[in-house]
Amino acid sequence: MNVLIIEDDQAIQKFLKNTLEILPQEFKIYHTESAAEALNLAKNIEMDFFIVDIQLVDYKGTDLVKQLRTMPTYMYTPIVFETAVLTEELYAYRELKCFYYLVKPFTQLECQKVIQDVLQYLSHIQIDEKKLRIEQKGFIFEYQLKDLFYMESFGKKIFLHIKRDGNLMKEMISSYSLNAIMEKLDNRFIQVHKSFIINQDMVEQIDKVEQTIRLRDEDTLIPIGLKYRHYIV
Repeated sequence: MNVLIIEDDQAIQKFLKNTLEILPQEFKIYHTESAAEALNLAKNIEMDFFIVDIQLVDYKGTDLVKQLRTMPTYMYTPIVFETAVLTEELYAYRELKCFYYLVKPFTQLECQKVIQDVLQYLSHIQIDEKKLRIEQKGFIFEYQLKDLFYMESFGKKIFLHIKRDGNLMKEMISSYSLNAIMEKLDNRFIQVHKSFIINQDMVEQIDKVEQTIRLRDEDTLIPIGLKYRHYIV
């Protein structure tokens, strides 16, 4: 996870860096005291969230964030302001959609709590918005990963079993292998058979005697292949 700290006080910059490093989440931490350099970094490296001081060496952090918000990548990225300037708080929330406004001096515990809230927010957003993108005959189709129950292959065809508007549906795609599909998925999906990939979030029951898996709201039993048994919890 990439984090950019924009702070011109070296002691506070080190304090924030140390706070991030003691959390269990792994971060790639970037830092600068310059708004202009921060903007350049953000253009070249996609950041997951920002910690921004309002008073910087070249121009105000609020002006920097205003520029960031014009970039499609950062329209909704969590941004935490940390400052001793109380007068900017309303503007930061209303106009810049900041995630939190830390008022100096703040404790490490306060800072940790805010960062943990950011991480929790990001985890929900990532789960809800991740998509499987499939190209078919010049068209791009997108499927929400959270709606995918399982995938099964028949020869050169793959059937996606999807929940939409409360109903289970089946859609066919061609010219993809299960391995190619697997590369597009996240770690909630596992291959349990040479012909099946399942969404672990949808598992209702695992029968280790019969070597089958039952998914929620789905009558079909998914077989567990011999070479895939060690993946099953």
